Amino acid sequence: MSEKQIKTPPVSSRVKIYYVANARMPTEKAHGIQIAKMCEALIEAGAEVELIAPRRANTSRTIQDFYGLRVSVPTVYIWTPDWYSRGRLGFWASSVCFMVGYALYLLKKKRPGAAGVIWTIDVDQFSFFFIPYLGMPYIAEIHDAKPSTFTFRALFRRAARIVVINDIISRELGDIFKIPSGRISVHPNGVDLYQFQVRSKGEARRKLQLPFDTRVALYVGRLYQWKRLDILARAAYLLDAITLYVVGGSKEEFSQAAGVSDLPPNLVCVGGKGFGEIPLWLAAADILLVGGTKQNNYSYLHTSAMKIFEYMAAGSEHAIVASDTPANRQILSDREATFYEPDNAEDLASKIRYAFDSWPEAAQLKGRNARAKVEGLTWEKRARSILKTFSYS
Repeated sequence: MSEKQIKTPPVSSRVKIYYVANARMPTEKAHGIQIAKMCEALIEAGAEVELIAPRRANTSRTIQDFYGLRVSVPTVYIWTPDWYSRGRLGFWASSVCFMVGYALYLLKKKRPGAAGVIWTIDVDQFSFFFIPYLGMPYIAEIHDAKPSTFTFRALFRRAARIVVINDIISRELGDIFKIPSGRISVHPNGVDLYQFQVRSKGEARRKLQLPFDTRVALYVGRLYQWKRLDILARAAYLLDAITLYVVGGSKEEFSQAAGVSDLPPNLVCVGGKGFGEIPLWLAAADILLVGGTKQNNYSYLHTSAMKIFEYMAAGSEHAIVASDTPANRQILSDREATFYEPDNAEDLASKIRYAFDSWPEAAQLKGRNARAKVEGLTWEKRARSILKTFSYS
């Protein structure tokens, strides 16, 4: 399909969407939440959705139960050998099996009356490798900049719509692949306000058995080396009478990811928590921390962290202290957050103290602004906006 043949009138809400993701579903990782919530939002927007994922060793819970969804997500599990965790060769072998399996499945769906639209997300290149050659229209959802390889050139050349999560990625893809701006649309990640309703701080601390008189700064997120989490440990050493809680891993996992063996006593790692428990932790905190480092391009420029939206939904009893990165600035402004210099532990500690010292007037005002802003950034509104810009006929 040439670029001149691509049409862009509004899509019918009854479109059939085959959502292809080379990911374990359900999973506690952030990409699983995004996939599940987008499937839910598309269904609630009126689309007919079928999730296609590899069959892997998994929890016995359904996707609906695991993520607390309001609707059931019809899912087709493609048989694959579950070698994903056996190094690069095992991952490749399993992914190739998934690619062949989903391609054969979708080719069967091309028969009259069963065809639809493919939605692919860049969990990895195996999620979309065959999709440009199946003869079906598709949306390519992209979460960071891509190198100019044959695979990506084919994907973008034939895509009816390219969805990205911030303006920086849109500009970079346009420059690298010479994609007309009209074929790329920016849609940040979102939040489900039903799940992140404003809760009482006192009630949340009682349920979590946290002390009522402790000043709590909270970091929520998976523990990866590229996030430069050592800044949290270094900042904690500089903070008196303030406890930094980390939700996302154990003390040992944090030490390994951060490269810090000796953690301060006021940095408390409570381990990974289920998706349904996160709103309770947000409600219990005073300060909510958003990271971001100059030493990783994805962190600095491309991420649209879902926890930012969840923090914004937590309400006016909480202040957001965020790394001053271009990626974070895509969502947050000085009206909603207090920013610290990336990779500067002294400045992070200073801004945490400032957020407490400015309580309640300035901090709570920013909390109210954040809550008001995020009401326009829900999964439901994201799904409806994308559907309106996409042509599948």
